[in-house]
Amino acid sequence: MKIGVTSLGMAGKPLTEALPLMAALGAEATELNGRPGVHPDILWGKGDTTKVKKMLREHGITATSLGGYSDFAQLDPAGLEAQITQLVGYAQRAADLEIPVLRAFGGDTKEGHTLADFRGSIVKGFEEALRRTEGLGIVIGIENHGKLTNDGDFMREVLNRIGSPRLGVMLDTGNFAWAGHSLANVERFFDDLLPAIFSLHIKDGIWHANGEFEFVPAGRGKMPLPRLLAGLASRQFAGGVISEYEGNAPYVDGTRESVAYLRGLRDGIMLP
Repeated sequence: MKIGVTSLGMAGKPLTEALPLMAALGAEATELNGRPGVHPDILWGKGDTTKVKKMLREHGITATSLGGYSDFAQLDPAGLEAQITQLVGYAQRAADLEIPVLRAFGGDTKEGHTLADFRGSIVKGFEEALRRTEGLGIVIGIENHGKLTNDGDFMREVLNRIGSPRLGVMLDTGNFAWAGHSLANVERFFDDLLPAIFSLHIKDGIWHANGEFEFVPAGRGKMPLPRLLAGLASRQFAGGVISEYEGNAPYVDGTRESVAYLRGLRDGIMLP
């Protein structure tokens, strides 16, 4: 497994500056954000793919995943088609960059609607995206993100209904708690989804008495990160363990501490 940081955490910074900062923070890997302009020098025009691959090599950073975007919570067939087409475009970008994992979202909340209104469209969206990207050599990891689909039981339902080895999970370790789930549920979700994990965003945090969940640097919170990484190591997991620090401390400080903790944890687990 490779330890790194998300490039989205450095949004607004040119990739020519973000990559050396990642390396200085101890990163071996990144989830490269696929949206044009997140890094102002990368609009994904002609020549950008070659440029990005060269920059990654020069800085010794492996892009273990590409951050794609999708919202399959759609009632309108045209809206769903647009989102499928968008995700397929991100999949092609990942394939062109030789990045094996594409991060995707299930869907966003819509006023006046609940998850029950979108179960079918979300499953259909992923089924069709998988069909259209067959042969690209990439897999799709659904991130537990936002409020609508941020539930491990629903993620398992989608995986089971589709049943494709190319569909798995981009596990964000802090997002279940942020969405209101208890530590007991978080641990249950981690255990259930472990075999389907393609990549991770690492967040840690603590629950306060008022119900608020506060993000802290990795290793300082209550997330069962040692158990999670040990479980992944037992399955010969070789993907990205990617810090996505969103706490109150300065980003660079929190990220440096998180990466150091994760590297130490990984190295201890992987020792013979």
